Amino acid sequence: MRLLNLLTAWYILITMVGLLIGGFLIYKKLDSEIDFELGRELDRQIEAYAQRVKAGVPPDRLNYDKLEIKEIPFNLPTEELSLRDTVAYHDPMNRHEKQLKASKSFKTEDKHYRISYYNVVIESEDITETVVITMASIFLIQLVILGFFVRIGSKRILRPFHRTLSKIRGFNFQQNKPLEFDQYAISEFNKLNSFLSRMSLKLLKDYRQIKEFSENLSHEIQTPSAIIRGKLEHMMNEDISENQAAMIQSIYQSNEKINKIVRSLSMLAKLENEEFEAPETINLSPVLLRVIESMEELIEMKDLNLKTQIKEEAFVKIHPFVAEVLLQNLINNSIKHNQPGGKIQIELNDYSIRIENTGKLPDFDPEIFFERFKRAENRSDSIGLGLAIVKQICKTYGFRPTYRIENNLHVISILFK
Repeated sequence: MRLLNLLTAWYILITMVGLLIGGFLIYKKLDSEIDFELGRELDRQIEAYAQRVKAGVPPDRLNYDKLEIKEIPFNLPTEELSLRDTVAYHDPMNRHEKQLKASKSFKTEDKHYRISYYNVVIESEDITETVVITMASIFLIQLVILGFFVRIGSKRILRPFHRTLSKIRGFNFQQNKPLEFDQYAISEFNKLNSFLSRMSLKLLKDYRQIKEFSENLSHEIQTPSAIIRGKLEHMMNEDISENQAAMIQSIYQSNEKINKIVRSLSMLAKLENEEFEAPETINLSPVLLRVIESMEELIEMKDLNLKTQIKEEAFVKIHPFVAEVLLQNLINNSIKHNQPGGKIQIELNDYSIRIENTGKLPDFDPEIFFERFKRAENRSDSIGLGLAIVKQICKTYGFRPTYRIENNLHVISILFK
């Protein structure tokens, strides 16, 4: 969810809760205020009629549907103003309506009268309807204002944030430049940008140190390794016993394994640090055919039955060299872990590559082979980094690799899109 949409949703939710609470309080206040003012008005009307009776106007002349003046025993105490709801006939509306009845008594020199005065009250349903319409109108107005704010105001406010995101996306170790940001009026954005600048400086420093260490390590290992290889090859050409030849061959293979590990770890480091140039859209089919051709001798040595289903044009966005490394590791894995006389099936299209091969079946989830230094048991010729490189390439370019067992076959699939 976008930040702007989340803020909008929270604003609407808070506004609705505020309007509900405000509407309830307004309803209660209006209801009590209307009753209070209506009571005061009725009291004023009763006092006015009482003064007219005291002035000598006969009560019968004043009586009508809303006013009732009734004589009561003189010895009764004077009644204070009382208010109560009642239902009475209302002539103008020609029906019975809920009305407020105000009663009060007063005494003249020799008589005691009770005046009852009726007035139509505003019902709670009418108040509720008014409050709901008012609150709904306010809410709609706020939504319009919010829509304008989201489209215009928020874009301006969040512009520094989007600029920061854009610079973070463009950050690259190969450019060897720390993140630099402009100063803004919003202090929180400036604090965020300052922190990101410091972190980018530290990342670049750590990257340079790791890269330098990796390159030095690779160089320092390869140089003596090459010397060892040369010495061993020279010794193998000498007149030596069978046991000595076996020992030299074992040392030679171990030395080559060290070289493979160094090259593979160096490749993994380059992939993780995104040291390769920007990817380009290439036709993967001819690259795959070249890799297969380069490994035909290994396939024949194991007497493997190879079947291919390769689309003539399968375009994938990837660096050409990395594409070749990916395919080499996949096919080499299917050959190395196959059985003599086994089979390999390779399928390639615009969306995926699928490689099936026979071989010893594991009793665990084969996805573990994508981890570093994970290999099948008793495979001294494997360093356990081939599929780790495949996984890192997929991660770098957004591919989705899977490894599963289907119909007693090892199946590795990579979805490009």
